[in-house]
Amino acid sequence: MQDASGRTIDLQDFKGSKVLVSFFRDVTCPFCNLRVHFLSSKKQELEDLGLKMIFFFESTGELLTKSTHHRKVHPVPLVPDPEHKMYDQYGVESSTGKVLKTMFTKGAFSAMKEGNSFETPTDKEEHLRASLIPADFLIDEKGYIHTAHYGKNVRDHLPIEQIKAFARQLVVG
Repeated sequence: MQDASGRTIDLQDFKGSKVLVSFFRDVTCPFCNLRVHFLSSKKQELEDLGLKMIFFFESTGELLTKSTHHRKVHPVPLVPDPEHKMYDQYGVESSTGKVLKTMFTKGAFSAMKEGNSFETPTDKEEHLRASLIPADFLIDEKGYIHTAHYGKNVRDHLPIEQIKAFARQLVVG
């Protein structure tokens, strides 16, 4: 697929590297924006461990490039997938119940307020799945999925400690 900058992104090109592939909701999702901000603040540390990152959004490339917040993440590939092709391929689910459950998690409203403080476009796209639940995948150097994490709610992602531990693992065989 093409990322928001027009670069072709093919997981085959990442063979030999460990990769975190994260699927987010749309570019205006405050919880997703917090996670992207957090991961981008850890970018250098993760790269020093040999980990690369790819972020999928259900927004269009146009909306991704309008977002000052998301442009700051560059050169991490931000892949627009408004047709949900890769979301479906990776089994990323939609769940209205899990979205509602998010509001009952500790710190949800303060996180929403903080996530809304990032400069993101305000125009929502009609085709977005309002009930999409994020997912994270750790892919090993051979291109195999090592860990598949499907969120229990909109804020549920792989803990950074688990991501770092995966990045530190030595290649065996």
